[in-house]
Amino acid sequence: MSVLDSPPTSAPLSPARRPPRARRDAAPPATQVVEIQPLPRWARTGSDDQTTAAFRAGAGLALFDQILRGGAPVADVSRAAKDLGEPVYTGCLRQRLALRAADFCATLCRLREDAAALRDAEHLAGGSETSPAGQRHRVFRLYVSLPARLDSALSRAAGQLGLDEAIDAGALAEVATTAPDPLLSAARASAAAMRLCAPSTDAEIFAFVVADLALANQLRWARPVPLLAVAMAHPSLRRGAWAREGGSRPRPSDADWPAAVAFAYGLAVVEAHALAVDLARRAQMLVSVAPMLRAKGAGRVVEMLFADDAVTPAAAASRVGLSDRAARRLFDRLVALGAIRELSGRETFRMYGL
Repeated sequence: MSVLDSPPTSAPLSPARRPPRARRDAAPPATQVVEIQPLPRWARTGSDDQTTAAFRAGAGLALFDQILRGGAPVADVSRAAKDLGEPVYTGCLRQRLALRAADFCATLCRLREDAAALRDAEHLAGGSETSPAGQRHRVFRLYVSLPARLDSALSRAAGQLGLDEAIDAGALAEVATTAPDPLLSAARASAAAMRLCAPSTDAEIFAFVVADLALANQLRWARPVPLLAVAMAHPSLRRGAWAREGGSRPRPSDADWPAAVAFAYGLAVVEAHALAVDLARRAQMLVSVAPMLRAKGAGRVVEMLFADDAVTPAAAASRVGLSDRAARRLFDRLVALGAIRELSGRETFRMYGL
């Protein structure tokens, strides 16, 4: 692995020559970005054999675990790295996977919003009322921002899905913590969650959330990562050994759910690892151009980009205290420098991200 260090700090300026406060606020945070190697071919799930699937899922999760622990080794060098030891872009990684999970869950609920519509609803609505699909997106956005403490996270996720009356968070937490390994913990806790609820798509979505929380708790991750719902859309879960009558996918009530969970996490971690490789490269580019930014509050805007899937100029202007025009110029400059992308493809109401 190669490490890109921030440029050396210059000598302190005398009080008489200190730049104005707005200029000093523009200085980007010092940070480090670790380049990630692609997932080895042998760790990619490609077989329906249950033993092989479990091995590959474990290997993939171990390598993904190294990514989540591959941040700054000492002090918290950037406010974007809220969790000590995680790379600065893991907030964006979690929120982008949350969007993919919500996209699948909207399809599961037969709602018509796709990922682009869900992103618009979340970032352009300003936190106001949203659609049923947007509500499910907010479930994933919420739980990836919470520490992986099972009781409180389970209660809040169940409450957002309207299932809090049926859920005994303490019992689910006990099921998750007493399993012998992370994959079994995810499978048993999600199956138990499904048994507690009346059959419904929201109950199944809650089971995916429970599985990810149980996995994160067992692996001692700072916050959960949306993985199981992302993998459930994969077509390989509808054929071969996993094929069900009518071509449906595995469900938490199935007898072979633990084996399906292992296979699904093997698929999910391949996608998550590839996304992390891409985000690490983009984050490295953003870090390298950040010293060129002179706009007021540019460092805080960079932190917003590290922390979320998308940022609008209006949100950045509100958070940092820029004018709308200055915020748009800052994002245009970052795009011109190749550090970020415009995500909406529109001429108006644009959104930007890694």
